[in-house]
Amino acid sequence: MKVLLIVALALVALTAARPSDIIDFEQDHMEHEQEGVAGTAVEGEYSWVAPDGNEYHVKYVADQFGYRIVDDNVVPEFNDAKPTGEREDADE
Repeated sequence: MKVLLIVALALVALTAARPSDIIDFEQDHMEHEQEGVAGTAVEGEYSWVAPDGNEYHVKYVADQFGYRIVDDNVVPEFNDAKPTGEREDADE
């Protein structure tokens, strides 16, 4: 009987500790999903269709290190940026 009670309590604890869906939201042109442990660590993604018809998405992680975007197609990449901090003067 004691073993059965311990096994049952272990299953309840395991289920409670498992990350779960926090947000699962979808409308015509917008979607947001998030799972994890609220207030501790979550990961999720959201997407939307802009008025010009382009679909954008953002995947993120939020935990003890802050909010970090891990993948997106919202901000364009600039391959010609100068990483040295130099800038070109428009007058030259």
